Amino acid sequence: MTDTQAVGFNKVAQKLRFGIRPSDTRGVPFDRSFAYIIDFIILAVLGLIAGFIAFILTILSFGILSPLLALLSFLPLLYHSYFLSQQGATPGMNAMGIKMVTMDGKPVTLVHALLTTIIFYLTVPATSFLILLVVFFNDEKRTLHDLLTNTIVVNDEIPEATIDEILR
Repeated sequence: MTDTQAVGFNKVAQKLRFGIRPSDTRGVPFDRSFAYIIDFIILAVLGLIAGFIAFILTILSFGILSPLLALLSFLPLLYHSYFLSQQGATPGMNAMGIKMVTMDGKPVTLVHALLTTIIFYLTVPATSFLILLVVFFNDEKRTLHDLLTNTIVVNDEIPEATIDEILR
């Protein structure tokens, strides 16, 4: 066995160990982009509603409840962490048919969801979204925050092409 074959074999063995097939991540970068747009719209609406309520409460309390406005900055963290840990996907991800799991194929825990969300919100704005290009340089289509938290986003449903492969 040549070195090239050994490297190829190791990649295949690693994918089999994690149970990740190329079809599991087919189209995921595109779907993630649209899922984020959907989640952004949902968060914008929730933020406007929560901001309006906090503003009214601030006025009615003569400013005593004004710290409520500062708590709105945690809305994206709560939104993503809650949905990822409870359903494995945000509403946008559900709409696009993708979900987040650990590299072992297990559901994402609250700790994974929190860390992934924190790393996402720290790295993405700081790099003007350029950090998301990491997805094009690895076989599993994982972003930096996926790599650091040992998670992966996969298709929620098995594509028909994969079913044909399994049945052969």
